[in-house]
Amino acid sequence: MQSKSSSLSGLAFGSAADSDLIVAYQSHQDALRFLSASLAQPNGTALLLGPTGSGKSTIIGEQVAWSSRNTAVARVDGVHLTPRQLLSAMLSQFDVAYGTQQDDQLLQLLNNFATQQTKLGRTPILVIDDADRASPSALRLLNWLAALDVQGSNALRIILTGKEGLKRLLQSESMRGFYRRHPGTYSLNPMSIQETMIYLRTRFIAAGGEHSENVFSFEICEKLHELSGGWPGLLNTRAIAVLDHMAELRSARRVPRIVVSKNGETVASYELTEKQYVIGRTDLADIVIEDSYVSKMHAMLQVYSNAVVLLDLNSTNGTTVNSRITMKKVLRNNDILALGHYRLKVENLPAINAEMDARIKSTDTITMQNLEDFRRERARRTLKALKHREV
Repeated sequence: MQSKSSSLSGLAFGSAADSDLIVAYQSHQDALRFLSASLAQPNGTALLLGPTGSGKSTIIGEQVAWSSRNTAVARVDGVHLTPRQLLSAMLSQFDVAYGTQQDDQLLQLLNNFATQQTKLGRTPILVIDDADRASPSALRLLNWLAALDVQGSNALRIILTGKEGLKRLLQSESMRGFYRRHPGTYSLNPMSIQETMIYLRTRFIAAGGEHSENVFSFEICEKLHELSGGWPGLLNTRAIAVLDHMAELRSARRVPRIVVSKNGETVASYELTEKQYVIGRTDLADIVIEDSYVSKMHAMLQVYSNAVVLLDLNSTNGTTVNSRITMKKVLRNNDILALGHYRLKVENLPAINAEMDARIKSTDTITMQNLEDFRRERARRTLKALKHREV
């Protein structure tokens, strides 16, 4: 169970998640509209700002997939980016052949390609992720690239992403050429609590999870929103932690069981994996106690996820729990049921909470209906067995 849930957490929120699954929210959609509008402007320049984990990469990926249908797009990682790396990445993604030429020769190849494409009405796009982490020399090259033009029109459209400090960095004197393009700026906003809930449940369901409203209840979504600030990246990390913790709890949870003994010696044990068990003298009972003091259908155990309930079925001699006769009781760990000469010890039971206390105070209608269902099912099995013997 743990490995399955751990795998599910990765499929929903980790590196194994479907990259094509995008759960858009308001700021995500606004950012896409901003990028499309900026690229359509004469200056064709945009800054997308937000903290780590704000979803910048996802948004840029969606925009690049759309833009690359009609024009050449180069997307470059700005972390520790050098001029040579920038030129090589652009030429490679623009499908321009190059070798071991000097940087100035690579610049000429790039200029020729951008000029040709711009004249054809397909001005190339350069995207630099985390541009605020590029080397100063790479930023100086970017400043030069921003000045490329064809008959007064920009020969490159440019999108830069980074944290809020990127805007101040680009306003410095050394980036004056870039800032003359008057880039548009959009700062991402986090998800609301409602958007957080939709995001978590949608990704969980898409990964194959079930009962998302139980796994990611409103209370859990509210807490995860608080811890992550509503930013997708941090939300993914927190969601993985929640799912893995749930898996650990399920793995550690022991199955309730009944240990039957007589005169101090264990004679049988039953793991309570079904919803209900009938205890009685008849062979049709789930837990058979061969004792004349035990009725044919003596008692019933109702098994819930958070409790086990004992119900006496109007037995002749009654049911005793810890030396006290009872008709209905929520069993606690290590309780002892006495039926005739037998003792039934219950083990591995969860602690009782207020919700379960309220449920067992309801009428016995459902219990008696379950008993009638049990009797009918046992009668069908008996009839089938008799017919089989006759054949």
